Amino acid sequence: MENNTHATQDNGRQPLNRRRFLATTTFAGAGLVLLSNEQSARLHAQSAGVPTNRASGNAINIAVVGCGAQGQILLDNIDAIVKEKAINLKLKALCDIWPYQLQSSVNRQKSRGFADFQGYRDIDEMLEKEKSLDAVFVATPDFLHAEHTNKSLKAGKHVYCEKMMANNIENARSMVRTMKETGKLLQIGHQRRSNPNYRYAYNVLLKQNKILGRIMNANAQWNRAVATDLTMPKKGALTPEELKRAGFENAHEFRNWRWFKKYSSGPISDLGAHQIDILNWVFGRPHSVIAAGGVDYYTTHEWYDNVMCIFDYKTPEGMARAYYQVLTTTSSGGGYFENFMGLEGSLKLSEQSQHIKVYAELASKDKFEALAAKKILLADTTPPAKAAKPSDGVADTRDTPPAAQFDLPSRTGAKMIHQFHVENFLKTVRGDPGVKLNCDGEHAFESEAPIFRVNEAVAAEKKLFYSDADFAV
Repeated sequence: MENNTHATQDNGRQPLNRRRFLATTTFAGAGLVLLSNEQSARLHAQSAGVPTNRASGNAINIAVVGCGAQGQILLDNIDAIVKEKAINLKLKALCDIWPYQLQSSVNRQKSRGFADFQGYRDIDEMLEKEKSLDAVFVATPDFLHAEHTNKSLKAGKHVYCEKMMANNIENARSMVRTMKETGKLLQIGHQRRSNPNYRYAYNVLLKQNKILGRIMNANAQWNRAVATDLTMPKKGALTPEELKRAGFENAHEFRNWRWFKKYSSGPISDLGAHQIDILNWVFGRPHSVIAAGGVDYYTTHEWYDNVMCIFDYKTPEGMARAYYQVLTTTSSGGGYFENFMGLEGSLKLSEQSQHIKVYAELASKDKFEALAAKKILLADTTPPAKAAKPSDGVADTRDTPPAAQFDLPSRTGAKMIHQFHVENFLKTVRGDPGVKLNCDGEHAFESEAPIFRVNEAVAAEKKLFYSDADFAV
């Protein structure tokens, strides 16, 4: 986990006076272009949900704030979109407080053919000078998301902000309020909601065809092996004074901010938020949560390295329960997935296509085969393993017959994992008819609100219940 840092406040509460902390550094010449009356009208129309029919030759001007690990992933996806020429984009600015990281990112983008952009070490300077920006991508540490998103929205820019929305629920609420006050678009980076496999499974299989019948349970996981903490490279290291001004206690916390309570909510938000979002997408608001976890291995971290939790959901069909685990001490063979289990079958989803599978219960096999005949599912042609016949003197264990297996029609193509979500945001900014955000700030908050209480449940060592106040903006 590399650092993607642009710090201007202390714990997401009080902004530090950093406006002149680091002067703007220009890496490539770029003339500033003011929005025309026509562009302003279009932006006003699209923020109100009216398609703007932006001409194909009119580029969307974007900036990326935070050039660490997640910022680089977004830049990779932006580069892929530019190369495909499906959406006309112009990268106008990169922003990061760490000169070493910023320069590396600037050089990388130049090598890809981007030229007409500037590098900044202060978001206020960037927003003040880059008047032509249409949209800002925020990939800074979680505790800065609210500040950077709210500033960008108030400056009249649409925002794509990485998840979690913030490291505490109040800052997340502020983002929804600012989105509504400004009328600007706010997409949160729960990219599975734009993934064609997930959308097909949700809309066609679960909603339209109800292939699982009543869904009783779900389980999901994301596990990683032990990893060494990041260190500050000697070349380009920030001084202790610079780190303090940027809101970090020391270099160790700056480089490993995900593990500290001041900056993040730990692995349950860093990894778990993606998959708990899918659990909540399918089931709705959870009724309660019980959790266990701890700092079981690391001696240099504050947050729990292992967390296991169970959510109870009161659905229209009755009670459902979902188990989730995030481990950072073992990969357990690797792989991350969400598995939904119903009375008639099970559906296993993942961004890793090899884990995607649909299973039919024996009594419902005909239903699944009928869907396969209509090409709604694909029949798995792998022959089932033959059960061994018991021989004399060997106990007959009588294993349960294997479930019939089916696949989803392949719909992801060769695109990068985040690309569908980034494109959904950009097409909505462009005002494409019939296109809307797949995970706007309000829906993201509805899904993220329960996650904040998981760590509370670990600390309380008891079941916690959700109320309407937890979801209120």
